[in-house]
Amino acid sequence: MTQDTIYVKLFGEFSVWANGQPLPLDSCTTKAMRVLQFLLFRYPAGVSRNTLMDAFFVEDSTSDPANNLNVTISQLRRRLKKAALPGDVGVQLKSNQYTLICSVPILTDVARFEDCMTQAGQTSDVNQRLELLLEAERLYSGDFLPHLAMDDWAVTTAAKYRMDYFACLDALTQLLPERGEWEQLLGIATRASSMHPLEEFFCLRIDCLMNLERYQEAKQVYDQAIRTLTEDFVVKPSAELTRRFQLLSLANQDSHETIFELNNQLRESEHQRGAYYCSYPSFIDVYRMCCRMIERTGQSACLLLYWLVDPKGHALTDTEKIAQAAPLLSSAIHDSLRRGDAFTQHGRDRFLVLLIGTDRENCEIVDQRIQARYKQQPVRGVALRHSLQTVETDMPFPNSGIWQPQ
Repeated sequence: MTQDTIYVKLFGEFSVWANGQPLPLDSCTTKAMRVLQFLLFRYPAGVSRNTLMDAFFVEDSTSDPANNLNVTISQLRRRLKKAALPGDVGVQLKSNQYTLICSVPILTDVARFEDCMTQAGQTSDVNQRLELLLEAERLYSGDFLPHLAMDDWAVTTAAKYRMDYFACLDALTQLLPERGEWEQLLGIATRASSMHPLEEFFCLRIDCLMNLERYQEAKQVYDQAIRTLTEDFVVKPSAELTRRFQLLSLANQDSHETIFELNNQLRESEHQRGAYYCSYPSFIDVYRMCCRMIERTGQSACLLLYWLVDPKGHALTDTEKIAQAAPLLSSAIHDSLRRGDAFTQHGRDRFLVLLIGTDRENCEIVDQRIQARYKQQPVRGVALRHSLQTVETDMPFPNSGIWQPQ
């Protein structure tokens, strides 16, 4: 990017750069700035008056859309002049078409992304195609203008570029392994899963790490995938992800670690207070093992279920309130239990707790402690339901009920 060039970022955020520095602009969600982003996206072709009115003023049934557009364009011109952008950026109306005018080049990451994808599809040179695809992947740093979720044109455009990005990743997944570039593909897959936490990207990361013989890291990615799928999206792992776990179980069978080394690998890296948190599939294994121990030792154990509801005890549908309350409940559970207890998050709004070596009376005490901790920082409009059960009898406690915030 030369000194006399304006660079505009539309992927992941909206920012305007000149001479390597971001330029100060007004809030990117005002109507004038939304129009500017549309014009920058369509630069240099421009946008017709009718398209702008349909995009931004179609719902203004009580006013004059044409006049509102004129007022917005006037505001935009004043703000562009105040911003003192290089090249004296302005807005021109000609032949019923609004365009940006500027005496220096305006480059956008979206336009370059499109060029790279088009050229990659047209070239027969494999090396050149790979170079273009890698540049396209670097340019895509997130959804197109994610803050404009209220504008239909931006939402549909974001969906289109998301699919183009996925197509770019598919092509790189074919080309890079042929060259043994697993490290480079791992970085790409890691960025992809951070932006779009899809199961296929987690699987790709596991594949890369296994080819690099970094099995412990691959297992950590598998655990992360399980947490994301079961807790954030409430879906079961597919057969493909399960197959990766089976491959991981077999991958290191020829290793030559001593029992001492394996013991160190299996143990927690540091001594931590509070209950042991694990993913739901891992919790199932812990629970089943606990049941077997009870058969042999005669110990008692309790299973507790907590879930977030509305003040009337009905299912909580407000995702923002769930997102606020769930971490508080998780923290209350963690801090109220011993190191030998385990818990997990089952879905976005539910938590399971396993108390090992605890009788009914002590289980009720722990339950009261958890509720007391949670009530210290309750979320308005969120109640807490709970149910207690002894593992060996499968009989629910009679005091299962609901706590409602005052």
